[in-house]
Amino acid sequence: MAGVTSTMSIAKDALLAHQVSIQVTGHNVANVDTPGYTRQTLNLTTANPVPSRVGPIGSGVYADYIQRHYDQFTTQRIMEQNSLLASLGAQMESLQLVETTFNEASGLALNDLFSQFWESWQGLSDNPEILSSRQTVVQQAELVGEQLNSMMDQIAQSRYDFGVSLQAAIGDVNSLTAQIADLNIQIGAAESGNRKANDLRDIRDVLLQELAKLVDITYFEPSSGQYTIMLQDGHTLVESNEHWKLDWEDGELQWLSIRRLPTDEIVEVTTSVGTGAELGGKIGGTMGVYNLLAENDPENFAGRLNALAEALIREMNQQHSQGVGMVRFSGELTGAEIAEDTAALTSTLESSTAATTVSSGTFTINDREVGKIVGGVASYGLATIKAYNTVEAINEAITGVTATLTTQVAGSAVTPIAAAPADVNNGDVITFTINGVTVNYTVDNDGAGDDDTDAAIFAQNLVDEINGDIATYNATNTPDVTVEAVLGDGANGGVVNSIILKNINKGDDSRIVIGTISSSTFADPSISAGLEGNLGLTAGTYTADATNNTGEITLFSVDPFTVEAGTNDVYLDHFGWGGGSLSSSDTANDGQFTYTFADGGVAKSLQGYDYADQLVTDGGSFEIWLYNNDEDNTLALAQPVTVSMERAYDLSDVMTSINDAITTATGMAEPWVKASISQNRLVLTADDDYTFAFANDTSNFLQAAGINTFFSGSDASTISVNSVIKDELQYIAAGTVGDSGLIFTGDNTNALLITNIQRDEYIEFTGASEGSLDGHYNALVAEIGMQGRTVQREFEFNTLVSNQLNELRDSVSGVNLDEEIANLIKFQHAYSAAAKLISISDEMLRTLLDVVR
Repeated sequence: MAGVTSTMSIAKDALLAHQVSIQVTGHNVANVDTPGYTRQTLNLTTANPVPSRVGPIGSGVYADYIQRHYDQFTTQRIMEQNSLLASLGAQMESLQLVETTFNEASGLALNDLFSQFWESWQGLSDNPEILSSRQTVVQQAELVGEQLNSMMDQIAQSRYDFGVSLQAAIGDVNSLTAQIADLNIQIGAAESGNRKANDLRDIRDVLLQELAKLVDITYFEPSSGQYTIMLQDGHTLVESNEHWKLDWEDGELQWLSIRRLPTDEIVEVTTSVGTGAELGGKIGGTMGVYNLLAENDPENFAGRLNALAEALIREMNQQHSQGVGMVRFSGELTGAEIAEDTAALTSTLESSTAATTVSSGTFTINDREVGKIVGGVASYGLATIKAYNTVEAINEAITGVTATLTTQVAGSAVTPIAAAPADVNNGDVITFTINGVTVNYTVDNDGAGDDDTDAAIFAQNLVDEINGDIATYNATNTPDVTVEAVLGDGANGGVVNSIILKNINKGDDSRIVIGTISSSTFADPSISAGLEGNLGLTAGTYTADATNNTGEITLFSVDPFTVEAGTNDVYLDHFGWGGGSLSSSDTANDGQFTYTFADGGVAKSLQGYDYADQLVTDGGSFEIWLYNNDEDNTLALAQPVTVSMERAYDLSDVMTSINDAITTATGMAEPWVKASISQNRLVLTADDDYTFAFANDTSNFLQAAGINTFFSGSDASTISVNSVIKDELQYIAAGTVGDSGLIFTGDNTNALLITNIQRDEYIEFTGASEGSLDGHYNALVAEIGMQGRTVQREFEFNTLVSNQLNELRDSVSGVNLDEEIANLIKFQHAYSAAAKLISISDEMLRTLLDVVR
């Protein structure tokens, strides 16, 4: 009986095992087209034998577990390849859209419009007196401006579209990580030993592959079978049943986490994880191109297009402002540009850390990294070298903030007047000039009271004399000489009892000029007293550099600006920015601050002009020619009025300088052409009896203020033809004012100089090297095209690699219908054989029972 029942048990187990095999194979066949499905097979295991007289006898077979044919290495490679391919695909599609903006197809392409623009100026130089030539110039300029405006509009729209795509992709990431975390729970609950939740694992791997297409990830599987997924930089997205979210802001991908503060308050903390293609996947590819179109980045596509427009406006306006049209200006002329109210933050660098070098990227201004700042030994209490290097590094970073020094000159210690013999040098005079102001100091050595025989007294007396003479000069002259003298104390940049000269206005890096120093005796002014060396000063011109500065830096910005330097104020303290007291919103020891005009600034600052960097206030000036408003436009003055820009700090300084220069030249109480300010713009208003013209601007003020300029605006979004030119074509400055003040309608000298701009190979571009206007733009177009082609080639190559990897995976994990049909036949035969064995066992059992009866 035992033998027959064992045989029947073996048959039953075989029947059930092959029934499951058929079921598993059927599952494979049913999912032959299911994405991500992994082929499964039933692992059959021989049952343990049972002992007998003839030795152990086999007890059949049983179904052990269902195996998932899964190659982890290949799957990992496919995931990485999918991430790369998705990144390249997103870059390719995005760049193709960008290429349409920079399309140079014949017609209204920018290169064609530039050529027509320069041709119109050549035509004007041939016929400067014909209004139709002037109309053509304006029309072609408007086409150039409108095309640049349109290109920036298209860039803005593309950037918006990319932003929408990024938002959707990040939403998908957050959804996928939540689903994978949920599947981790289900898989952990369903599995035990080697019995795996194969179908749930397939679903999870499909989601993992979809996640990899969105962002580059890495993962591992601990013994629990629950995936841990991380970004490539190590930030966790999924761990067991938990998941973390991503977000983005200002072209930066952010990882979100929850943190409990010491107050038990729970806050969401964002951590930057990347800004471009290094993120991988669709997000990385799209974000990389998105940031190539970002505003305020001079090195990306949008920034370089803006640099082109900025250079065109600058070069055209600088030259145009030197010329004159067919008619002089009359009535009211308002500058096209605004001298904005400007935030101005002045801080003194910490002398104790003067020699400490600050590494590149230690702090950012408006999210732009500032480069390495080399330290230097402090000079008499001031970090002058480090201050100079800080200004250079900030300005090179192109942060939207202008950094300047304040000029300071320190002499050596004064040499007191000899005490013996009595009254030596008493009444002798030491004479020198400071920025044109004459200083006459009379030596006091009469033996009564405090004489100049004491170094401290002598130095203080000299300081008082200098400041008094400058104040006297400023009371009757313009522009003011904004220089003051202070006594050196060993900690303010000068040795004890030295004379220090410095600019009064913070951030004023104008030169300080010390004229020839001489001395004369009281008895005979023609005889030198030999006291020149006693001052400790050396005649010369001093500009703000690594030696001649106050150890302070001043940051100017039209817009609010933010400085970030880590999690505390350690590095901010180097620059005098720590402590939390800079602005109303500043918090101590948080490593950052935001500064606005309301926190401190300069109203109507010359730094508020878009082209403030072009201003020359050291020796710069411009000329105004005045004419009678009569039929012959005769000269009202035989010579031009020269307006000095020396030490001009704000628009009020310029207004005063213009008005005083004209009243001084005319001898009249009221200027024939009066300067005023309206809404931060300079306004020149001519008396009804007079007209005026400009010439010889060495200060570039006319260009910066938008006076007698051709274009208005400062970038590709704002460029347009100056409304003064559009309203009156005769103001196009094709000619120049002659040395004698004469103006000829047929003069083409300035028009010819303007046409030379097209061929100028040394034009400066923000964030780029020197070159021509055409060369700069063509290099940009070529780079966009080359980058697009490079990405396309890489995409095509990696598509082939992905196909090969998928084929390799399918050879292991894919369902082959021919194999599955063969297996079905095999399992069917085995099932039939097991059923036959049951039938035979039944007959054997019946026979045995019959014998027993």
